Amino acid sequence: MSPRIGLIVSPLSHTVQRKGSILERVSTHVENAELIRIEDFNDLPDQLARLARTDVSAVLVEGGDGTLQAVMSAWPGLADGGTSLPDFAILPGGSTNLAYKIAGLKCRGADDIVRYIAQFRAGRPVTRTSLPALRVEAAGLARPQIGMLLSTGSLARAMIYTQQQIHGETHRGSLAVAEAAARFVFAPEAYLDTDGAPLLRSSELSVSAPSFQLRGAHALSLMTTLPSLSLGLTPFWGLGAGAIAFTRAAWPILHFRLAFLKILAGHAGPAMARHGLTSHRTDTLELACSGAIVLDGELLQLPENIPITISATSPLRFLR
Repeated sequence: MSPRIGLIVSPLSHTVQRKGSILERVSTHVENAELIRIEDFNDLPDQLARLARTDVSAVLVEGGDGTLQAVMSAWPGLADGGTSLPDFAILPGGSTNLAYKIAGLKCRGADDIVRYIAQFRAGRPVTRTSLPALRVEAAGLARPQIGMLLSTGSLARAMIYTQQQIHGETHRGSLAVAEAAARFVFAPEAYLDTDGAPLLRSSELSVSAPSFQLRGAHALSLMTTLPSLSLGLTPFWGLGAGAIAFTRAAWPILHFRLAFLKILAGHAGPAMARHGLTSHRTDTLELACSGAIVLDGELLQLPENIPITISATSPLRFLR
């Protein structure tokens, strides 16, 4: 029998809602494949546990970064460093699709994917990208969360604001990200949180890692295992071999507009310290933050200042 394939679709994802699901069309042409439509994310762990017991060899995920986060977080054994994991493949379905742009499946049409699955099953050469992910653990989480980009403070608030206030039915993707960034950089005082306070404001952050310690008021921080972010930005310049790139902006950010124009122009580096920005690499860190924390666009519902442990998973295989 052909190796089993899992097809996972989030019907509420932006692209799926507008254009329909590619993987649903694929499922009608691929034998020994199980289609999971995520109608309720609370049911996903049980659905994935059943799928994993069938010795599935590849799992294709159609949705946004939040959908991929949910699948990776709930996949049995992944958060614990399990070695018997399937290959994953990412199809775009969300607002920004950051993980897809770095490690997504390059064929997009249903017919192309059906042919790709046949090639994969026949043991013919396929391209893979291996990447670790962030493992986020805290007492307030039901299970460790697995994602690609975590942000705190003003950046986390800005991400939620962008989703709720700027992204419309068709106003999505990299251009929307660029527009939101430009608006925020040039008029940060014009953007207010739901409580009426400015999005750009200070909160307390403490970070402890094997090679660095940080404590005090901060504007924002971000960390990822990806080589770059939306728009190809690389606001990381820390040295070392750690899988997690981490950058913090102390409060206040000196010459705020100039600092972020440098980042947008790709000129980030050690000289950013004059603006209050520092960057590091590590494989693990512990943090506590009094402000918002967002993982892959999803707000983590955690009490303020609760200790959070962040580490890198073993490398995951993504089909390209």
